[in-house]
Amino acid sequence: MIFFDAHCDILYTIDTPEKLFSNHHHWDAKRALQNGPFIQVFSLFEGSGNPEQTKHAMESQLQKAVKAEKMRPEMLKLIRTRADLEESLNQGPKTRVYGLIEAEGAEILGGSRSLSELDRLYEMGLRVLTLSWNYDNDVCDSVAGNNIHNGLSEFGRQVVKRAKELGVVIDVSHASDKTFEDAVCCGGPITASHSNARALCGHRRNLTDEQIKTIADLGGVIGINFCPDFLNHSGNADILDIIRHIEYISALAGMGCVGFGADLDGIDSLPAGISGVQDLGKIIEKLLQLNYSEEDVKNIAGGNFIRFMDQVLK
Repeated sequence: MIFFDAHCDILYTIDTPEKLFSNHHHWDAKRALQNGPFIQVFSLFEGSGNPEQTKHAMESQLQKAVKAEKMRPEMLKLIRTRADLEESLNQGPKTRVYGLIEAEGAEILGGSRSLSELDRLYEMGLRVLTLSWNYDNDVCDSVAGNNIHNGLSEFGRQVVKRAKELGVVIDVSHASDKTFEDAVCCGGPITASHSNARALCGHRRNLTDEQIKTIADLGGVIGINFCPDFLNHSGNADILDIIRHIEYISALAGMGCVGFGADLDGIDSLPAGISGVQDLGKIIEKLLQLNYSEEDVKNIAGGNFIRFMDQVLK
């Protein structure tokens, strides 16, 4: 079984590349590999709201990941192509983490409004673009923003189109509902890498039923976020709350559109029973106890996101 987690903020949390392999935060490579073969999307993140500061921090984190890969190639390889993804599926007995680089917010493109910056970042290894975090930016409106564009800006439409030409995944977690609609109109599969079902927990960061069905219809996948505030209204969640969102989304739109987007090291607390990445296997064990088929469980653990990435990567 291969695990795939679609969102983790460890690059923001650690100060040196070597700490990617062992630390006391939610995620490190050593603990990830306790689950077996593991693919991790590493988020580039900075939450100040200052676009220039955010871009600088994101690029610094990208360099941190590249340095870590060079430092310990036996433990980490970044996925840049479909061939790299296929390699990750055929590991021998000695496993390593395969990583994808995601920017959590189009602030990484800077203020020039030039598509050439997206091309440059692609060459550096960027493979997932989350359109926004909690601020509106030059590309789009955030669900937590002020609706300055009424969805995607004209530049944003150009960015989404170019991203799809390059093979960069478009991620609509954090995007406003209108941004979501506009991204869909641009065509092709999209993901919500770390979002849950709004019908179960009415937080604005979660997805409506219609959004869930749209992502599934386009061949996309939704990563279940472990943030307790996105799992239920009490703020005190456990593994069964994670499974409730899996059950709801899969019942609504099919078993092929759900996976993990845990948001480890991007959230202040975790559900009871989960202390870090090493505990993802507990969710799998519980799904099997609840009589989910082995095939469905493998797809939730990683197969669905792997299929999705295979569609998009070049």
